Amino acid sequence: MLAVAGLCLAAAGSRSEAAAPLGVPTPIVDPGHKGLARWFAALRRTADKAPGATTRALHYGDSTIAADGLSRTVRSRLAARFGDGGPGFISASFNPKWSARTDVRSARSGGWEWRTILLGGASGRYGLGGVVGILSSGAKVSFSALGAASAATSAPASGSSPPAVPQRHVELWYQAGVGYGSIWATADGAEIVRTSASAPATEDRRFVVDLPAAASQFAFGASGGTVPVYGAVLETGQPGVTWEAQGVIGVGSKSFTTFAKDGLAAQMVLRKPDLVVVMLGGNEAGYPALSANGGAGYLPIYEGALKTILAGSAGASCMVMTPLDQGYFDTPPVAPAVEGAADAAAEAAPPAKGPEKSRPGMANLVAMQARAATNAGCAFWSSWAAMGGAGSALTWAHTRGMGTGDLVHLSPLGLERIGNLLSDALLDDYDAWSAGG
Repeated sequence: MLAVAGLCLAAAGSRSEAAAPLGVPTPIVDPGHKGLARWFAALRRTADKAPGATTRALHYGDSTIAADGLSRTVRSRLAARFGDGGPGFISASFNPKWSARTDVRSARSGGWEWRTILLGGASGRYGLGGVVGILSSGAKVSFSALGAASAATSAPASGSSPPAVPQRHVELWYQAGVGYGSIWATADGAEIVRTSASAPATEDRRFVVDLPAAASQFAFGASGGTVPVYGAVLETGQPGVTWEAQGVIGVGSKSFTTFAKDGLAAQMVLRKPDLVVVMLGGNEAGYPALSANGGAGYLPIYEGALKTILAGSAGASCMVMTPLDQGYFDTPPVAPAVEGAADAAAEAAPPAKGPEKSRPGMANLVAMQARAATNAGCAFWSSWAAMGGAGSALTWAHTRGMGTGDLVHLSPLGLERIGNLLSDALLDDYDAWSAGG
């Protein structure tokens, strides 16, 4: 699910009004604010307008985050209160097949290939966002930041897009190796770097530029050979927050433990986030391990991913978010087709969907993720409880404008609602910490 147009946020920065009758205000579980204390302290420095006080958050997940519908709302709410720090790290996907960022406008050209932590194929090197874009010689992408507030509203009826927001800090994260070409980057058409990506052995590199004057339009590309790119960073250079969605369609816990390996930890060390949020499990709700012994067999699966993602975060705050509630269609099995029979009739009349049922493993999944959060010293927020708990996916699916019909994903409006509930919880917890600190 990547449709993200048509969102309309409540007044940013304040507690959201109930835009729909669905959703349950759900507090963050974080005794003593230990899981979020570092992020809260960074937010306070940003609120005090300390020079260079950018507070950075990385939000990992599957299709719910890859669509940016939930994270765009949180980004807008935080930016309205603390200031817009820019998009932060932008994965080199630049392809809605894998992920989308609604606060970035981009256009690519030339030969591109992708490797992701869903399917593998990049030898443990997928950058910070789980996607590596492999640029052929002559391939390039142009991109600009739209701003957290602009990106969180519906596109104007005229079809025009918001103006680009100037950025001052630029980074390009890429890979060097045997036989690679060169990488270049521009800001407002002026070249800011051109360097060879050739190296005797594969290694990760980045260049960092603080521009003498803010620029609005950026581009990078490859010449003279292939160059794998992990992503780019854009920041305003002013006190503000980033909420950097790093979602990849289809991923689960095993995607990280199998493919991310040590490469992600090294990238995390470079990014130095103040907060890492993990929202996995949407593709795991049917695991057999969730149906026995209270789901205990699922705990090591999820903890493996959490450990992989947090490695290299150097004591950053962390928070576990559960997946949304899910349902499924109990469709009777279809009898095997008679050998040699035509398939046209079956294609013209696909089997009817069976009765809708609530996914039985969700309660155990949520309980195991809560335990994993406690074991890792992370805060915990239940998106499942915020939807209403067991069976709520069926209710949301049949509420106009909130579901998508698959009993798993929510519409942009539904994701906005969850995003506002999360924003309310984060801001309430920050205010409680700030008052007590």
